[in-house]
Amino acid sequence: MMIRNLIRDSRIKRSLLEALRNRRVVSGDKIARELGVSRVAVWKHVKELKELGYKIDATPKGYRLLEEPHKPYPWELDVKSYYLVETDSTMNVARKLAERGEKSWTFVIAGKQSAGRGRLMRKWISREGGLYFSVILRPKLRLAKAGELLSPALSAIIKTLGEYGVKGKAVENGVYVEGKKISGVLIEVAGELDMVRYAVLGVGLNVANPVPKNATSLVLELDEAPTLLDVSQRLFNNLGTFLREV
Repeated sequence: MMIRNLIRDSRIKRSLLEALRNRRVVSGDKIARELGVSRVAVWKHVKELKELGYKIDATPKGYRLLEEPHKPYPWELDVKSYYLVETDSTMNVARKLAERGEKSWTFVIAGKQSAGRGRLMRKWISREGGLYFSVILRPKLRLAKAGELLSPALSAIIKTLGEYGVKGKAVENGVYVEGKKISGVLIEVAGELDMVRYAVLGVGLNVANPVPKNATSLVLELDEAPTLLDVSQRLFNNLGTFLREV
């Protein structure tokens, strides 16, 4: 069974965006020849990019990139990932992919979630503007040791916040800034007593999304938030640094 609305990486989108960023105008015919596809295929990819927030102008001489959404779409990242504009929970999608054999360090990212959750099934409000993702891990751990994934994940979040000059503190399964929650981590595992088959680590990080009164976000701490793409690139890199040793 296919997972609906799953946006995947695209060689054509990567190459097309690279060309658009490096040239003032990109001829549809020329880029089609360079990529070995039809001009219609290029047009379809341009149309999809425009639907996802890229402002691309079609001129008589070709395509011109005017503005970018700076969101963590798969073709913008150096990790294997999938993106959903909206889903119930990235944890649910990542678990389905893990059960089907998806490899370790595959990320599932969502623009917003309708049923995001935290520890003890608490609801995690996931409005647009925040970073919401789950990553599939296949650590060589006994089931009872799966909790060892939490501390490195929290450390990665704290390091990422520190790169923006925001001081975070780990409390249980969350990260707080001066007593206000900015991020939460959830870990779900499957396996037998002697070995974890896979773990799904979910993270919600408030960036520029509306938050409850007892929470905070990067935009509230900095006045002007970094882009979701920049935050995700930094955090994914830091997660790799802190978690690959587990």
